[in-house]
Amino acid sequence: MAQCTFFNADGFLVQSTQSVNDCTGHILVSPTEYNLMVQSVEITPTQISSVFGTVFGWVIFLGYLSYKVKIASKIVSKA
Repeated sequence: MAQCTFFNADGFLVQSTQSVNDCTGHILVSPTEYNLMVQSVEITPTQISSVFGTVFGWVIFLGYLSYKVKIASKIVSKA
């Protein structure tokens, strides 16, 4: 169970009477709670490569598109 703690004037970590939702100090969690939090946001290498490929593809596409717009504007300005 999570507990709200804070550092007192002597520098010691002491348990607070505040609820976890209202905690203004530090929250201590059990190893089980920590593992549940970490496992819920697991990112796989496949997801990373997919996002990288998509973003890189958009950068290349937009660069190509801007080049075409530049050529088209030169052609229109000469006509």
